This record gives sequence, structure tokens and C-alpha cells, in this order.
Amino acid sequence: MFKYLFIKKLCVFIFVVIITLISCDGRDRKYKTNTEVLKENKLFDSFSEEIKYIPEQRTEVLTDTFLSTGFQIKIQYYALDTKTVKFSNDKNKTLHFKNFEAQLQILKNNKLVVQNIINKRSFIEFESPTFWEQAIMQFIWIDYEKSTENIITLNTSFNIPETEIYKDFSIIIDAFGNIKIREISLVENVL
Repeated sequence: MFKYLFIKKLCVFIFVVIITLISCDGRDRKYKTNTEVLKENKLFDSFSEEIKYIPEQRTEVLTDTFLSTGFQIKIQYYALDTKTVKFSNDKNKTLHFKNFEAQLQILKNNKLVVQNIINKRSFIEFESPTFWEQAIMQFIWIDYEKSTENIITLNTSFNIPETEIYKDFSIIIDAFGNIKIREISLVENVL
């Protein structure tokens, strides 16, 4: 008798387990789209977020210039893959702007005058930390008009992405390797 009751209870238990498993076949989701299912489970935002890196690929610009004054300027300007500025223009799109820096080497009559890295840290005293956290170096170039027999002038610009906020600077390097940095004001004072 005990064996019969045990088998009967076991059969009832197996029957309940089978019914439970059969009823969990996802019929309630059969006619729902994937988007609806993700929204229902509050996963839609994490799956639909678009992340983009600017620039997308490795970027590098090499400049090697000889001037009649005896100066040779070598600039290697490149994107830093590990350091980015995050910018979100809506909840599903995030842009990561890569920071840039430039390796600078200046020679005068084949003698090394300066070898330095130009990046945001070089200009930290000119603006607030908040600006430098958001700013990206746009480019660096030689200002031929302001360069003379004894000095080289380089210009660089920083921008906060997706805004019109810029800061421009002159980097003045003399033949002895002394470096002066000056902010360029592009706004004229009109009286």
C-alpha cells in the first residue's frame, strides 16, 4: 500500500512539473517584437545605445619642414586611443572624441634645440580644469609669417566638441630652446 501511494504521488508530481514546463513556452511573447520584449524587461536602452569613436581609425599627421633660416621642424600629430572625451547628444547615442597630442622636434643647423610633447597639459594654466576635461586639440601648424631667423612660431587650437568654444595659442621657440606660450585672442575690441 505504501508503495502504491508513493508511485501515485510521484506521478502527480511529474505531471505537475510537465504541465509547468509546458506552460512556460513563451506563448505570451510569440506576437511581440524584440523591441517590445526588451522594453518590457527594461533592457532596450542598453541594447540600442550607439557608441561611436571620432576619429574611428588611427590618425596621424607627420610634418617635416626645412626652413631657409636653418630650422628643421618635425611634428608628429596623432590621436590617443586611450584618452577620450565623452559627449552624449541624446540618450541612445554617445560620441567619444579622441584626444590628440604632438611630438615636437626642432633642430637649428642640425643641432637639437627642443624635443617635447605638446598636449593639453602644456596649456593648463590658461584655462579652467573644466575646459581642459572637455577640450580636444584640433591641430598644430607652423606660422611661417611670425617665424624669424631666431624663432619658430607654432599655432595650435583646442575645441570643446559639438560647441563653438575654441582657444587658440602660439608656441614661440627660440634658437636656444626657450618656449613661450601665448593665448591668441581672436575677438577684436571695438570702441
